[in-house]
Amino acid sequence: MQVKKLIEQLSAYSPETELLVAYWDKECVEGYAQDLTLTDEQWGQVCDKYEDGEWYFQMSAAEDFVDLAKDVVSETASPND
Repeated sequence: MQVKKLIEQLSAYSPETELLVAYWDKECVEGYAQDLTLTDEQWGQVCDKYEDGEWYFQMSAAEDFVDLAKDVVSETASPND
């Protein structure tokens, strides 16, 4: 995703809204791999392939977020609830 598209999406939120955010840039990905250097064109292809499968990540992450939220609710619930 291009930064300008992300900014467009974020503009729908109040500046005080709390969000869970994850992003990766080319240098970050290259830093996690040994001996990996990508051209900008190759990085663009990686981004395209990821965005094509993003629904899977979103579904998987949603399950994790729901589990975390349930844990927080159970930890902070009043004994009288």
